[in-house]
Amino acid sequence: MYIYNKNNMSSINTPTKFQIKLKEEHVVKGIKTLNETFFTLGNITNVDRRIVTVPGSTNIHLFDVNGVLPAAGTFPSSSMKYARISNLDTSYSLAVSFTSSKAPDGQGVTGTDISASLNAGTGNGGIIGLYTNVPTTASGAEPTITGSGMTLDITIASSLENADVLTTSIDATNCGIGDAFSFITPLEGGSGINATASVTIGNTDLTAPFANDITISSSDAYGYLAGDVLTIPAGNLGIGQLVTGAAFTLNGNTPTVSINVTRTFSIHTATGFGGTATVVAAGGNITSVTPVNLGTAYQSGQLVTISQQELTNQGFGTITGGDLTFSLTAGDVQNSSQVTLTALTTANVISTITSAKINQGGSGYEVGEEITVEPLYLGGANYPIFTLIASDFTENGPRSYWSMNLLPTSSLMFSSPEVTGSMFNGFWGQDIEFVSIMSNAGTGIKTDVEYVVVNSDNATS
Repeated sequence: MYIYNKNNMSSINTPTKFQIKLKEEHVVKGIKTLNETFFTLGNITNVDRRIVTVPGSTNIHLFDVNGVLPAAGTFPSSSMKYARISNLDTSYSLAVSFTSSKAPDGQGVTGTDISASLNAGTGNGGIIGLYTNVPTTASGAEPTITGSGMTLDITIASSLENADVLTTSIDATNCGIGDAFSFITPLEGGSGINATASVTIGNTDLTAPFANDITISSSDAYGYLAGDVLTIPAGNLGIGQLVTGAAFTLNGNTPTVSINVTRTFSIHTATGFGGTATVVAAGGNITSVTPVNLGTAYQSGQLVTISQQELTNQGFGTITGGDLTFSLTAGDVQNSSQVTLTALTTANVISTITSAKINQGGSGYEVGEEITVEPLYLGGANYPIFTLIASDFTENGPRSYWSMNLLPTSSLMFSSPEVTGSMFNGFWGQDIEFVSIMSNAGTGIKTDVEYVVVNSDNATS
């Protein structure tokens, strides 16, 4: 069964066969009946056999089948090929129980909106309105299809097509340079809510930045109709831009210079940046400081300083009287103007699911299970498919189980991964976690039980 591998100096357990022989003998009125049955399991890599002594009136885990890796008394999920449990005691019976990992209800929580779980099929299209008690179908790959009976109250409303590029009828002025020359701004007006847009600011000419590439950036903009006129509010594309075309009021310290020149300087304040201004000297005096580039984030009352050293470096000669300083006034700063967009068209507006609230919870649902609604129930909506998450349903019921009485000197054998019973319906590796036993012997009386688990190595690392 073991092969020596001289390349890696290790041994590997080669899959082999496991054979089961059942012999039944019966004598009635001197007539002997003998039955022998053989079963062979292939691709077996692991066999675990153990005798366990169980204290009287005590319930213990015999072995678990919910593991990812093998461990003490634990086997990887879905690896079990055959198991036998034998009561070795000659007087007392054992109760053998299989316990599931979750409650049998798996019920959707009434009133829960599962629209956030819409992740396949767009759900677009269909007739606008409220659809009540809409049936659903569980879908996905077996064995994940376990739930049934859930119905939904679904609202379909008009919404903006995400990523659509909109045009303007009245362009913005006085735009700020923004964060990497872009802004995310809400859109006002129209019949709906939650519309936002990504706006790129054209910056080839910083004397007059402008709104460019206005793109819908919201996936939950609902209620809008063709013909709606949306706007970007004033100030949303930058605040505190410098007002160009008019000189600043030199209300601070103005030094004298020895050379009359005109030069351009960057204008900085505690918050403002990006603006520039031309400084003009005539007759040995600085006569005007006029903004050129708008910049952004300036505030009225903020101090602007152009140092004596900067003036010297820019060729104003000998500077007398210190730094050039002045404070911005209310008339020196402005915000971006309102942008008016071209009216929405039918190409910008679609109908889509805005809510999907559970009406009837059904039962048996699991995390990851897909819930599908047929388009005919929603006026032709494009196959909405919801993938359930933990908060979509509850597992408040008791864990399901299947159990039986194992008589003295008898055995229970099973090789199917599926176990069903009056209170349980599940699969190995999915629902069943524990196999437990309880002896009905009195306190102080011990009972021996033997188990054999045959499995393939499907552990993951």
